[in-house]
Amino acid sequence: MHDIRRPISRRSAALCMVGGLVGIVLSGPALAAAAKEAVHAAKPPLVAGWAAALEQRALEVQNAPKAQVTRIGYGAVVKKGDGGMVESVAPAMDVPPADVQQAQAPTLPGLEPVEPAPPVVITVRSPLADRVGKVSRRLIEMGFLSADKWTDSFNDDVETAVRAFQLAEGLQPDGKVGEVTRQAMDRTPAQTVALLRRAAAAMRAQQASIPDTTILVNLPGQSVTLIEHGRPTFTMRAVVGRPSRKTPLLQDKVTSVTINPTWTVPPTVLSEDKLPALRKKGTTGIKNAAVYLDGSEVANTQSVNWWSVDPGRVRIVQRPGDDNALGRFRFNLTNGDGIFLHGTNDPRLFSRDLRAASSGCVRLEDARMMAETLLGAAKMTPAGIGQQLDTGETKTIRLPNAIPVRFVYWNASVDTAGVVRVHPDIYEDPPTLATPSGQSGSAAPAMSANPATANPVTPVSTPRPLSKPAPLPVPTAHAPTSLSSASTPAPAKPLPTSTGM
Repeated sequence: MHDIRRPISRRSAALCMVGGLVGIVLSGPALAAAAKEAVHAAKPPLVAGWAAALEQRALEVQNAPKAQVTRIGYGAVVKKGDGGMVESVAPAMDVPPADVQQAQAPTLPGLEPVEPAPPVVITVRSPLADRVGKVSRRLIEMGFLSADKWTDSFNDDVETAVRAFQLAEGLQPDGKVGEVTRQAMDRTPAQTVALLRRAAAAMRAQQASIPDTTILVNLPGQSVTLIEHGRPTFTMRAVVGRPSRKTPLLQDKVTSVTINPTWTVPPTVLSEDKLPALRKKGTTGIKNAAVYLDGSEVANTQSVNWWSVDPGRVRIVQRPGDDNALGRFRFNLTNGDGIFLHGTNDPRLFSRDLRAASSGCVRLEDARMMAETLLGAAKMTPAGIGQQLDTGETKTIRLPNAIPVRFVYWNASVDTAGVVRVHPDIYEDPPTLATPSGQSGSAAPAMSANPATANPVTPVSTPRPLSKPAPLPVPTAHAPTSLSSASTPAPAKPLPTSTGM
């Protein structure tokens, strides 16, 4: 088993130190006193420490010397080999052989056959050279490339500098300047400060509603963090709702975990995607799925005139297995919107920086690690989970204590190494915090994703999808840990319908 508690303590201590030192760069007796008090504070709450770290970073960016910002702008992805000068070869002229020329030519004295001209090599400047030149100039401005290395040709030096920038930003270090990397490079200091302060304000506004043991889903960060007893246990990448099917901001809880789940196609996906597929092709395009019409399974989907069928009469259920869209685990929540956490049968999206691609549910990069951790409280071991997976049968295990889940919209966060990360908006109109129907008690009042106390943000454009994924990183395995929750489990309710993606 891996001992994950000791490094977590060090990370928490680092966060506490950052939170305590935030006031040092400020001036004035009152602020100095506040800083001294913060330094001597024992352990500030986790979210408060995060907010302080963001404010500290905002001050650093704001007080940094003013520097030129070269804007790259929206355009083509550039990578190694692009830009510079390119050679264009003009093919040789198609000239008939000499004997044919002689036979066809008029009989004039001194007329000689024409020899084919050799290919002509023309060197021209690449249409991407200007864009690569802006990239190298921006890398120089940010200190990732030395001034004497400027070039309009995407060479090894530029690729190395791009990878270093991507690592510093917490992006996939593929060495290419795609849309997400481009937006991070184009972000001005003023935009960075505004995003940091907006996130810090949101954290302070919501910290009271975030229990010490929580699953935290940050939509702009496209990440899920498990917090146990006020300390982050692990963070993993997540796929969240696409802009047309946003993931709502919910305050909910995980009541049970389903191993080998089925997937019932949700109404929106059925009416907009799957029923049109049935009408055009006679098939849903879903592997290992059963189609029901008026409650009865359809043996041959090609035999039905789907153009005359309304969506309300159709139900599509995908059976458990490796092809299931939910993967092998579903984490059941209590909301009535069909939103829950689950695995996936297609992990390629996790290698992308932009992962707003689901129909509203949240896909986890390592659903098994989450399941092993949560089910440890239900006395289910990793070996027992493996045995249940091998049966292929669906089984739902209720947790002894429901685990709170908080969906947040924070444009910046602090990673497990204590580094501040900035996340651009994934939605042009961020969702508003909501509480599931029927949930009461610790639920906080509804609030906007952008608190009124936050400073206005200089507009940052919404990232466009990346062209294709980079190699998939393998998540580090974690041993399960016991969980406890201050909340009392709610009375048994029917499990939510297995919908959503």
